[in-house]
Amino acid sequence: MQSWSATRDALAPLLEKYAQVDNGADGARYPFWALKHDDLWILGRAEDLILTSRKRRPTPESLDQVNPVGGLRENDYARLRSQPETAASTAASLILRYFYPLPPDLLKDFGLHELLAGRWADALSPKPGESFKDHDAILRAYGSQKMARIGCLADGILSAFSDEKGPYDDSRIPDTNWIAYVGDGLSGDQEITDGNKLMAEYQIARRPLRFWHKPYQGPFSFESWAVIVQRRLRWGVGKDKKWRREFLWVLAPVPSPERETWSAEALEALDADTGALHDDTGTYRPSDVDPQLQDASESDRDAYRRLAQNAEANANRRGQLKKSSLADRFVRDPSARAAVLRRCKDSCESPRCDGHPKERTTAGKSILQVDHVQDLARGGPDVPWNMIALCPNCHALKTYGVNKEELRCLLAATARQLHTEALL
Repeated sequence: MQSWSATRDALAPLLEKYAQVDNGADGARYPFWALKHDDLWILGRAEDLILTSRKRRPTPESLDQVNPVGGLRENDYARLRSQPETAASTAASLILRYFYPLPPDLLKDFGLHELLAGRWADALSPKPGESFKDHDAILRAYGSQKMARIGCLADGILSAFSDEKGPYDDSRIPDTNWIAYVGDGLSGDQEITDGNKLMAEYQIARRPLRFWHKPYQGPFSFESWAVIVQRRLRWGVGKDKKWRREFLWVLAPVPSPERETWSAEALEALDADTGALHDDTGTYRPSDVDPQLQDASESDRDAYRRLAQNAEANANRRGQLKKSSLADRFVRDPSARAAVLRRCKDSCESPRCDGHPKERTTAGKSILQVDHVQDLARGGPDVPWNMIALCPNCHALKTYGVNKEELRCLLAATARQLHTEALL
């Protein structure tokens, strides 16, 4: 328990330095009183205090006269004293939530330098790699502010959950370990509300979030910290099986919340990101990838030409960026993929295909993988003449086959030929 005068004198300089409060002594009234109403600590002689006209807090004069004592409840104080790991985790989560990025002198000024010696983020819980049977088990262990797919655990830090067999089409971006994470909202066009609003706030603040992943028939695990380096708008299919516009958040995994541990690629992408929305829904249409919606008034050639021109324009735009990031180089252009799917007519485009070029999935869709002949990682452009639709067998031969280089040359010539023919 500490008196008001002692608390005021300790808080005042901290409030002025870290909260930009003009009068720290007066500003100390708020936490001293609010913590009591939040039931986080007890306050002696509260009934003797005179409140302001709006009853929001005690007047400065009555606080100085009564000089009440306040502090944590005894069992909470004893727990923090006897369990330094709990105190460290609590302090670290408050730092990440309210004082991020960490000011240089904060740990010393708050008397936390010994408790959080070394890397302060190591004290955070849960830790990367922790696994739980299901989503509910995570919430039971760490609490929640009423969330499903995107939301905050009890410590107020954002979590994004990805279930491999869930209704959202999350995926790894090819040639990287980055994540294309679909936004919040099962049906209808997604909007910047609820979980998407939190994601947008984290993107602007460049704050790290927790990324959780559940593989098929596996447990949910806290896979990695991640930062949002780009936000895109794309066409997708909602739970109601109808096409809708959905957000695609590009997440770059990072080893910890401390920026000093982040890769050059992640920092480069953050530096390049303005927080603006990249709208891809105007360069292609649901009818370009869904045969049941195809516009009969537009020929395959005209559709292919339109999509190819959009892809070329996007590629040129990316090439003109003064400082492109991995997100710009590896997030694939949906209009280029749509063009190849329109060109291939549901068949594998490899001249040597001995597999099942017209095999369908249980959903009735063709089993085709649109691949870059010259990989993006090797400087290949994201345009239809460098892309080809392959069945899984041919894709495996191109990637792992003993004659993959010879096949790659054949596929490069084939893609260019098919592109030229589709434009005629």
